[in-house]
Amino acid sequence: MSRTGTTSTIRLADGTKAFRKALTNAPAGFFQFEAAGLEALGQLGARVPKVYEVTDDHLVIELISADTSVGRVEDPEDAFGQELARLHRTSQEQAAADQTFGSLAGLSHWYLGAAAIDLQPTTTLYKSLVTNRIVPLTEQAVEAGLLESTAVSMAEAITPEHLGPEEPPTVVHGDLWAGNRMVDAAGTSWLIDPSCHWGHREQDIAMMHLFGGFGPAVMTGYTDEFPLADGWQQRIPVFQLVPLLVHVLLFGAGYAASTMRALSTTLDT
Repeated sequence: MSRTGTTSTIRLADGTKAFRKALTNAPAGFFQFEAAGLEALGQLGARVPKVYEVTDDHLVIELISADTSVGRVEDPEDAFGQELARLHRTSQEQAAADQTFGSLAGLSHWYLGAAAIDLQPTTTLYKSLVTNRIVPLTEQAVEAGLLESTAVSMAEAITPEHLGPEEPPTVVHGDLWAGNRMVDAAGTSWLIDPSCHWGHREQDIAMMHLFGGFGPAVMTGYTDEFPLADGWQQRIPVFQLVPLLVHVLLFGAGYAASTMRALSTTLDT
């Protein structure tokens, strides 16, 4: 999900090329949140840019060059699916017995794109995802006149059962649309621009299905490595609600129909 601000290529003191993202008067903790997500994903084995510097108004990271040429690894889509599955599984395995859903440790401001979201730690996925994010974001959209008023009662009707079988908390990228996955000249995938937190792995899967851009081999590689619980396809709409609601709030009512459809489909399953 795109963020406002400016980007530029710079050189560090040692001559290394780097990528700088800047935002004047950035919200509190904006770039610190992104940097913490990159570092957390990297510690779990994901391929992410190194963080060189983070301040209140800018972030400097390793420069990664995308490449669309042919003749790289045999199947980068299958490989990416396997890597994402290993990332999710590793985070589940490394989670402490009392790991909560929501924020990474040490953070108190959280964002999806340019929108503030609530990632206060909670003991259940339902409270983290539905109570703290889906319902408040729906209320904001209705109050702004961007969604019809029935959306609030629909959001409040979502139950824990709509989220599927319980799973341990998983570190998710949190904003895994195709633009936040880069493929380099060697055909290897990199993750950028995370909204990283402890959530449910189907959040990443659902986001990948929201706007397209991932080949079918991604899901083959993923499910071969770390199968999803039965019915995951039917749960895609509920796990798409947070990004859809953020799109409504950031970009307007053009996303209202798809958001209402996701609410309706969720309640019908």
